[in-house]
Amino acid sequence: MQNKLFPGEWQMSRVQLIRPQNFQQHVMAEKKIVLFLCMPRDDAFYHQMKIVEEIARLYSRELKVVLPEESFIDVFKEDYSIVGTPTFLVLKNGREVARSLGVADLDDLKKLVDPFL
Repeated sequence: MQNKLFPGEWQMSRVQLIRPQNFQQHVMAEKKIVLFLCMPRDDAFYHQMKIVEEIARLYSRELKVVLPEESFIDVFKEDYSIVGTPTFLVLKNGREVARSLGVADLDDLKKLVDPFL
């Protein structure tokens, strides 16, 4: 399955692209723990997405990884009081249980999600 992550770039993705129309289904009603990356499509995005894809692969049975569509980022930032990016939120039953601000490596993301799996 291919997701268009940002203009001009297509790649295979284990990360679910979130739009206002599917937010309820893929985030709020999700039974798995959700890792939500809020990040603009800037120069660091591609590198960070490689790491996010790896965490999605490693934890595919117990974790859903989502990324808001570019046009939805500001709404999400307001709803979850996000002041800086990249921000990673861990959500359980649609509620925030953990947060991390800043670029993360694979070990950082494992430490963020492991307590909730």
